[in-house]
Amino acid sequence: MPPKRKFRNVRRKKRRFTGNKYTKKRNSEEMEGTDDQESVKESEESDITDIEDEKIPKNITRNSDRTKSMPATLRKLDDKSSDSGDPENDEEEKMASIEGFRLIDISVLASVFESFWCPMCKYGHVTFEEDCSAKMGFATLFVLKCTSQKCKYSKRFFSSAKIEGSQAYEVNRRVVLATRNIGIGHQSLVKFAAVMNMLPPMNENSYRDHVATIRNSAETVAKESMQNAAEEAKEFYEPGEDGVFDIGVSGDGTWRRRGYSSAYGVVTAISTVTGKVLDVEVMSKECKECMVWRSKEGTVEFQEWWEGHQHLCQANYFGSSGSMDASGMLAIFERSVQNYSVRYTEFLGDGDSKSHKLIVEEAVYGPVEVRKLECVGHVQKRLGSRLRSLKKRTGQTRLQDGKSIGGRGRLTDNVIDKLQVYYGKAIRNNTHDIQAMENAVMAIWHHTQSTDDSPDHDLCPPGESSWCGFQRDVAQGTSDYRHNHPLPTAVANAIYPTFEALSEQSLLARCLHGGTQNQNEAINALIWQRATKETHSGLAVVELATFLAVSHFNNGTISIILVLRNLGIDPGFHCIKACRKQDHNRIRHSRRKSSEQAKKRRKQIRNFKKGYSDTLEAIEGQQRGTVIVKDSNKSDWLYVIVSGVYQVLLRLEISKPKLCGKKHYRYSEDVTAAEKLAHLTDERHRKTNYSASRLKRMPRNMNKLVKDSAASSLSPGFSFCLQDAPSMCLDCSFYVANTLPLHLQAVTFLSPGFPHPLQ
Repeated sequence: MPPKRKFRNVRRKKRRFTGNKYTKKRNSEEMEGTDDQESVKESEESDITDIEDEKIPKNITRNSDRTKSMPATLRKLDDKSSDSGDPENDEEEKMASIEGFRLIDISVLASVFESFWCPMCKYGHVTFEEDCSAKMGFATLFVLKCTSQKCKYSKRFFSSAKIEGSQAYEVNRRVVLATRNIGIGHQSLVKFAAVMNMLPPMNENSYRDHVATIRNSAETVAKESMQNAAEEAKEFYEPGEDGVFDIGVSGDGTWRRRGYSSAYGVVTAISTVTGKVLDVEVMSKECKECMVWRSKEGTVEFQEWWEGHQHLCQANYFGSSGSMDASGMLAIFERSVQNYSVRYTEFLGDGDSKSHKLIVEEAVYGPVEVRKLECVGHVQKRLGSRLRSLKKRTGQTRLQDGKSIGGRGRLTDNVIDKLQVYYGKAIRNNTHDIQAMENAVMAIWHHTQSTDDSPDHDLCPPGESSWCGFQRDVAQGTSDYRHNHPLPTAVANAIYPTFEALSEQSLLARCLHGGTQNQNEAINALIWQRATKETHSGLAVVELATFLAVSHFNNGTISIILVLRNLGIDPGFHCIKACRKQDHNRIRHSRRKSSEQAKKRRKQIRNFKKGYSDTLEAIEGQQRGTVIVKDSNKSDWLYVIVSGVYQVLLRLEISKPKLCGKKHYRYSEDVTAAEKLAHLTDERHRKTNYSASRLKRMPRNMNKLVKDSAASSLSPGFSFCLQDAPSMCLDCSFYVANTLPLHLQAVTFLSPGFPHPLQ
């Protein structure tokens, strides 16, 4: 048993006082006093801002660039918003009163009631019973009776109150809303009730009725949210002569199932300035009732049915699933002027989007042109895709220097990834000037093929703060920069056409905005979190998930309170408090993630994982007899497969072995490394992470087989190398899932501060 680790008793740092409920009133009074002073300053600065506004373009205000640079969560949520419910002064009164729902063992409650005397006869005790035949979903009927036969005391009540103006019980509506908001349905609710030893919930038909009612309320809240988002987006633009605002949107489509066979799809339009959803369209190709009546098509009975059903049919799209996003985006553009008095004159989409082509063909806004913008993230990936395709097409074809395009020191996957990152940075860092963007893209190619003999850094940015080391040397008057691992001329010439095609001004002009479709991907994820792709769901569930996701995306978790109020339900103190806390944590998490320290840490972790994965891929799947590290001068670790196929590299902990036998072996210079290795024993390797049973004693006659500081073969498939430094050998056998038994031998040469090869 390993010795217990000793921990030092460190005193925790005292938390800084930030205020409590008694200091809030005092701070609010001080803030009211400063409001008057700020209003005077604003009036004085108004004259200056009027002069500055004359320099701003007519169609967009000066605050848009600052708003775009903010994190998405901070742009949409306000940390000081208090539209969620009651004032904070009433929190103590709310906590004092009992409200809300609890999970309680009914037997505990029954035993408590049995100790009460009957309020009518004052003789018998009160019994607590449950009438399961009269239950309504999770609303159960309870009955209080007197144990005395002569007393007629009886009181009947349900475990939940009814919603005002409705026959539905509050607990059922809340449960259905909660399940749909976390992405589970009726069957999951049944399983939850079974595990919790609860009565079964409402039947499936009642569950669907609740979903339909909640869907209508969620649609009302979502439309109000999108209307407010459109009004907020107008503040960053100037109206045209006809009073209509020309704004930009980012459009994207998502499907219920992966591929192009989905029956449901959702199309969203998000403002490029505020990052809020402006409009949404849910597409459906499926109607269960139509599928039942399809066999009777052409009959009189079918015609009578169709006249009453055509206005209620759930199928609102007829076409291929791949064209859903284009048709949905066209519908969003067609109703923009009517709904919000705006025109979407700038459309940000991915490269393979069919939406822009269809919108231009239909001439939605007449002579007003809809300009296409490219997603910088998608454009950045084009460089990597084209270089990988070029590498695959070229294969083993010899270039001008007689070598293939791939291989060590040439166009490897790691080099392609770096070039792709540099290409994205060149676009994002030069959104102010298209010529500077083009020069920055071509500077990547010139910099990577530059050498010490022929430096080519004319397009690299000059100055001491330049990313180019050669230009930094020029600015500082030094000559310390050396070109490490430049691309060969033949490889650089092979990839030059790719850089030339991706640096065209017609393409880069559509990237001057510097935006991406990351926000569209975020809203897509929120939608399918509430209507998971693993389980089937109908149109009503997909629409409900879409409306809940839109409200949450624009307004935060506080949108649930608005849905409950629209349903006629008082959210309650605990619901409001929980929603506020979730939004507060969301803002705090966004601020932390947007800090430079967090970005640097994420980059380090990403690079570490990538390097670790590349190392495993390089050594994974090797067959017997393969030497992974062939030159011990470049690596002090030598791994050789003895038998089987391995997939995971065993992490070995460096441990200096103790030698048995004569004491002078540890200090004598005449003792060879092979003799030292031959004296290793099991019981003297307890400093490692492996038990002694997993370490086998090396043969005594190893010095006859191995020469000092040389590599020899002990047995087929085993390569071995020794140096004069103390060494140890591990012989481990274990099994990997779905593979043959692994037999791996590793020899490590110990040196002070020697790192692990994967670290």
